[in-house]
Amino acid sequence: MPVWNYSGVRQNGERTRGLIDADSLQSARQKLKKEGIIPVSLDAHSRETAARSAQPTQGRRQRLSGRDLSTFTRQLSILVGAGIPIVEALGAILDQGGDTPPARIASRIRDQIKEGRPLSVAMGGETGVFSSIYLNMVRAGEESGTLEIMLNRLADLLEKQVGTRRKILGALFYPLMLLAVGILMVIFLLIVVMPRITSIFHGLKAALPLPTRLLMGSSDWLRTHLVSSGLTVLAAVYLAQRMVRTRRSTVDRWFLRIPKIGDLVLATQAARFSRTLGVLLSSGTPLQKAMEISEAVLTSEPVRQAVSRARVEVSEGLALSRSLRESKVFPLLAIHMIAVGERSGKLEELLIKLAEGYEQEIDQTIGTLTSLIEPVMILFIGGIVLFMVMSILLPIFEMSQAVQ
Repeated sequence: MPVWNYSGVRQNGERTRGLIDADSLQSARQKLKKEGIIPVSLDAHSRETAARSAQPTQGRRQRLSGRDLSTFTRQLSILVGAGIPIVEALGAILDQGGDTPPARIASRIRDQIKEGRPLSVAMGGETGVFSSIYLNMVRAGEESGTLEIMLNRLADLLEKQVGTRRKILGALFYPLMLLAVGILMVIFLLIVVMPRITSIFHGLKAALPLPTRLLMGSSDWLRTHLVSSGLTVLAAVYLAQRMVRTRRSTVDRWFLRIPKIGDLVLATQAARFSRTLGVLLSSGTPLQKAMEISEAVLTSEPVRQAVSRARVEVSEGLALSRSLRESKVFPLLAIHMIAVGERSGKLEELLIKLAEGYEQEIDQTIGTLTSLIEPVMILFIGGIVLFMVMSILLPIFEMSQAVQ
């Protein structure tokens, strides 16, 4: 459906502008009049956008980034909490202008609600945008009359996930950038600089030190096999990806055994499971359904398998803490907290506290790993550069001594 960019005046004299979906220009005018807006200007946002939007949207997947989704949810929760009806709240988000994915999704959801569909059903029609936990919490909020609370909890959950992902990526960015720059610098020196220096050494016809011979041989080999080396690296990356996909469980178990890295992965999975399950239980979702959704948000295959077995055993009457203990994957602290919550009847509260504790542990672990990785990377690259410099200087020192 084409997207139209409009500006107009409301019945109270307030000027407004934004986007609206309509099959034609006349249909867009009628939609605006039904909303109490007198259009002043109305045109397709752009030819490219109109042509793309005119294509059938059924079957297309349109995703929102984690940041966009958390922002959209927070804005909607604030507007609903202020007592604004859903249709007007979505209209306020749409009125911010701009042909952005959140604006287009808000427009389609608003049209669905105007036709009499509940918010959860309208959101469920946006394939690939809203997750199962999102839709279940919105549905629970509609049925219980606590939509504002559910949207607030969803916004908190999404912001926590985005914040954790940003911290991990931020911690890895500098070491990876440092490693990439170091590798490119070494390749440049071997391919461009070393041939000019080796031509001088070859002309001397003298015995060269072992480091110099190694460096010259590496330079010659890399210049000769540059294309094949690049293809080999690409093939290795492709095979590694295939291995991760086909043997995901084995690879994840290896990661869990790596010191520090395994603790970080396990803490991340435990925090994600605890927060998701706690938020769902506090919203009134049954335990079986809540565990099914919580299982879907896990990315480590051993942890997901443990939760899957626990879900089956809980349906047979076994306690959640006992089932997770038998899996020998979950941390003992998490199992103990869940057991206390089951005995006290405050499982959802303790799960939220457990998630907060693990999130603090993740921050500390990331800080520790960053402080360890950075000096290791610097020493590694510095050692390579020192080796190259010494390999070039050693023959010069020997020649100077021979002249003396």
